[in-house]
Amino acid sequence: MVFGWFKKEKRPGPHTSALVDPAVQATVQWVAEVIGDHMEFQRRAQTAASTFEEARIPELPHYFHGDSVPSSELAGRFPGLGQWMAARQFAIFEILYFIGSPALPLLRRVAHGTYDWTQGNAIEVLCRLAADDVERETTIQDLRMLIPKLRYEAVIYAAGPLVQQARSDTAIAAIIQDLLTVPEFAEVHAEIVQSAM
Repeated sequence: MVFGWFKKEKRPGPHTSALVDPAVQATVQWVAEVIGDHMEFQRRAQTAASTFEEARIPELPHYFHGDSVPSSELAGRFPGLGQWMAARQFAIFEILYFIGSPALPLLRRVAHGTYDWTQGNAIEVLCRLAADDVERETTIQDLRMLIPKLRYEAVIYAAGPLVQQARSDTAIAAIIQDLLTVPEFAEVHAEIVQSAM
């Protein structure tokens, strides 16, 4: 599938001051619309990542808060307030995960940025990449210093999916073990584990 990401035709986005590329918008939608099917969601994100220009990675935050309402054909699958925006954000971060190492600077910038739902997503993807041995030690050290400064919501938003993934992924479980030395992470982890019982 050709995504047209090399084209520079752009239009103003509804919730951003920057210009957005309709081809990127369409690709994010293409990935997000199958969020309920984990395997297809990952397949599409990996496909999208394989066609993405590295030089355009810094543009992706312009798409975090755009298109908060799904198209009419998708409205039935995303009826709740914020569901479509969350699906789009998950799609962008899944694409970043499959981009891998070149996405690290953006992921770190978002993780260290102002609190927002995307902060937790960035931390989760950083942990997944660390579990894949992509700058593992640097990421663990960075997160050990960062997590105590974060809002509780950002930590629990990142930790929830990681705890779930750790049940079947020993590399993610090892990352969690490394982060349990941070009291704020250990507290959130204990809450998540307790609520699952």
